Amino acid sequence: MDKILIKHCLFYGSYLAFPFIAYLLWRMRKSGKRVRMFAGCLLALSLLFVWARFVEPQMIRVRETTLSGTGMNADIALISDIHLGIYKDPEFLERIVGRINTLPADAIVIAGDLTYEPEPGALPALFAPLARARKPVYAVLGNHDQQAPGPDIDQALRQALTDHGVEILEGRLVDTRSGYRWAGLGDRWAGKDDPAFLKARPAAVPTIVVAHNPDSAMGLAPTDAAIVLAGHTHGGQIRIPWLYRRVIPSAYGFDRSEQFAHTREGDVRVFVTTGVGEIGLPMRLFNPPTIDLLHLRP
Repeated sequence: MDKILIKHCLFYGSYLAFPFIAYLLWRMRKSGKRVRMFAGCLLALSLLFVWARFVEPQMIRVRETTLSGTGMNADIALISDIHLGIYKDPEFLERIVGRINTLPADAIVIAGDLTYEPEPGALPALFAPLARARKPVYAVLGNHDQQAPGPDIDQALRQALTDHGVEILEGRLVDTRSGYRWAGLGDRWAGKDDPAFLKARPAAVPTIVVAHNPDSAMGLAPTDAAIVLAGHTHGGQIRIPWLYRRVIPSAYGFDRSEQFAHTREGDVRVFVTTGVGEIGLPMRLFNPPTIDLLHLRP
């Protein structure tokens, strides 16, 4: 069976949970004690499933973090892993942008994986809400945007983002008037996170490096980046204790929030956001979509 068809079946077939819950409630009224107990356990599991499938993925949490010692004053709204396509639509992105527009942020950063197998030709409409952002938007692409697993929509996505006012940072340095500069690394799985361009232009001001995969920080030195902003891990997405770590796609143990890449040249500061979208199962648990508002301070 086609993989996309399977994902559509998962997405729409999950609505069968509601008639199943109605059936369990009916059985609990009409049956004996042992059957009611069994039905009650199934009901509890079903309600947990409904929360993880229909409620938590639609929540939008704002998490504020102050990070001192960065050498700069900047307020950044960080998101990643939007995954517009099969599971998420432009209405969800509209809500994200609306929420960010209420925050005291200097800039918006999207740390890759903007898509999840969208329909051909749908990209301009999917990302139209970004044109309504009231602050500069910077982005890098992720593995789901660059054929890992695919499909490769790199150029079409870049064009759609640029048309809506998003500045693509990949392989570039962008100076600001605020005492710091931006740099962007491409996706690690696509082999596009070579930091040579960054090392060739050292600067006296702090550098904020945006990468999709936090493992990309392992190729940097402390002098290359005051901080690396990344996504990719989803924080496990379904964050069941002890189990979620088995599905986090990091070779170096990155999870979420502030961490450090222990490189041969010293520790590189990394902040990993949990993302706002889903892949695989259209579910989140104990880990809602999150906008990280970062207050970077000297």
